[in-house]
Amino acid sequence: MTDIAIIPLALTVMLGPQILVGMLLITRKDPVKSSLIYILAVMLALVLSTYLYYTLARVFNFHTISIGGRPVIKHILIVVFVALIIRSIVNRKKITEPPKWMKGISTASLGKIFIIGFCLIALMPTDIAITLTIGNLLNTNASLFTEALPFFGAVLSIALLPLFIYFSLGQSGPEKLEKTNIWLNTHGYLINIIVLSFLIVLMI
Repeated sequence: MTDIAIIPLALTVMLGPQILVGMLLITRKDPVKSSLIYILAVMLALVLSTYLYYTLARVFNFHTISIGGRPVIKHILIVVFVALIIRSIVNRKKITEPPKWMKGISTASLGKIFIIGFCLIALMPTDIAITLTIGNLLNTNASLFTEALPFFGAVLSIALLPLFIYFSLGQSGPEKLEKTNIWLNTHGYLINIIVLSFLIVLMI
């Protein structure tokens, strides 16, 4: 993996419902416990998904199949990223408030929070594309799976940001996070478009 790709990939994983849920958890009566369980679920899903796609690519040699000298998997990922950009642009005006399932976060059980965190990574189209990208990069460079650790570390750092803000700002933390949450919910698509465009350039 190239160092220049780590931050954009990590940002794409977390900037969306993933970070929004993390911010909402800070408003709960048990912000630390629920946040740590959520982060554990996110990281577990990310590591397992990445390892799955890394292993599949390695076993079936997806990274060696090429068209015009360029790996087919790269063509597929570029198409997927372009589709995700188009979807972000098309849906930008429809996002005015958090989805209904997110509104119950403040009263959800810790078990449900774990499931939400796991599913947000394992089933989200953007995150599936990112884990495919990581698996492809590792196999293309003949790298061990452990060389993805900087990427996992970057995602963990972003996932910990709401807790960091909570401890840094004290009682005013939840209020500031709520304002940030509102902005990300309605403008997060801009960050996704920028990051995904950057990843397409890297692929090309």
